[in-house]
Amino acid sequence: MVKLEKPTWVKINESELKKVIAELAEKNAPSQIGLILRDQYGIPTTKVFGKKLKRYLTELGIERNENLENAEKKVAGIKEHLKSNLTDRKAKHKLQKAQSRLNATQKYSNLSKKKK
Repeated sequence: MVKLEKPTWVKINESELKKVIAELAEKNAPSQIGLILRDQYGIPTTKVFGKKLKRYLTELGIERNENLENAEKKVAGIKEHLKSNLTDRKAKHKLQKAQSRLNATQKYSNLSKKKK
């Protein structure tokens, strides 16, 4: 992995970065952590320390599949909608598509876990 040159304005070291990531991971999704690090801490990317954010999360023992969580939330929301709107054909079709995406995402996440 290529280590980028650390910008001069970044005053945080790698051990402090790990602590910040651990704190942020309790309340935020990985995509949000990167934005918070950029906006509040002035860290353009965690790659300046030699690792991607996902690797820091796995070192800290935090496993989150954001795509899977979003797909599950979408399916649950459409099912809730269909309880009160039984004849909504468009929603039924979207439920089929969302369920298909959820199944594919689950299958992919299971395959990636087996490789490790």
